[in-house]
Amino acid sequence: MKPESFVIKIPEGEVLDLKERLGRARFPGDLANETWHYGTQEAYLKDLMAYWRDRYEWRIHEEAMNRYPHYRVELGGQPIHFMRVEAKGKLPLLLLGGWPWTFWDFAEVLPHLEGEFELVIPDLPGYGFSTPLRVPKLGFVATADLFHTLMTQVLGYERYGVYGADWGALVAEQLAHKYEGQVVGLHTSMPFPLDFAPIPQELWTPEEKPFAERTALWWQYGTAYFQMHATKPQTVAYLGDSPVAMAAWIVEKIHGWSDHQGNLEEAYPREKLLTTLSIYWFTNSLGSSARFYAESLQNPWQPAREGKPVVRVPTGVAAFPKEVAQVPRRWVEEYFNLKRYVRLDRGGHFPAVENPAALAQELGAFFASL
Repeated sequence: MKPESFVIKIPEGEVLDLKERLGRARFPGDLANETWHYGTQEAYLKDLMAYWRDRYEWRIHEEAMNRYPHYRVELGGQPIHFMRVEAKGKLPLLLLGGWPWTFWDFAEVLPHLEGEFELVIPDLPGYGFSTPLRVPKLGFVATADLFHTLMTQVLGYERYGVYGADWGALVAEQLAHKYEGQVVGLHTSMPFPLDFAPIPQELWTPEEKPFAERTALWWQYGTAYFQMHATKPQTVAYLGDSPVAMAAWIVEKIHGWSDHQGNLEEAYPREKLLTTLSIYWFTNSLGSSARFYAESLQNPWQPAREGKPVVRVPTGVAAFPKEVAQVPRRWVEEYFNLKRYVRLDRGGHFPAVENPAALAQELGAFFASL
């Protein structure tokens, strides 16, 4: 389990192949879809794909990633990639995202946290450079075990903190639930029940009504992708043969889940968006990242112990206004050992990209309080 130094270096032939495929794209046409009501808007996607082909420079972003130390280690037969920013004597902090995140979502958070924490930022199994996916049944429960091994046995930390969003939130919660002796604190921007149990509607307060309505709309109109990932991820994987098809699948979600007023790139800058797409493309990880949904639901969580709160580790929550999957604060207070709860004024499902300074400030304030 010794980690090996890793350098991100995509062969030039693959970069050229991407540009050639983009040049051969066939678009289907788009009727009365100015508001993205029916899915990814063709006019926007055409413009984005032309920029990806003609103006986006992967090597610039690859160089930026390689300014930080990267490693790969095999855990239980699965390759795991992680970026590590050392700060001797500081609290180790594990940063976890989900789908469609990559480790590089945290790039704008790093300058705010460097020197304050020893940072470890992995890709989930089957995501990005934690590929290829070689081991079945790696959902969020099994991934928590892998990442605890990474932090304690591979990197040698006796105690550590963890932040998570999306699937990373569930991995982080499971770490705090199962390994409470080693996890100093849990911070999340998307608290969620580990067993996916419905949350009583009466727990929402009148002040939280807008967030309850937004969440209900997402469950009703925004989760078709979830059913595909959870039931037929291998079918989704074949979208990875076309950069346009892959981009349409991912961009629609980033557009729908970000905090913007119609201009996606105000919240999620174009270069950042194309770097996310490039990582998924070059690692061919659309299908294996989707597989995480199926494995998480088909290998459900089992409690390590009974009783409330389910997570006894000190917990902090940063609630961003346009997060699509929100829960009532009163439920959070029952489920977690809640020590800090702050509702921010800007940000959606990707706070590390949309509002990195605020996320970093919350992480600093919460862990300092412990």
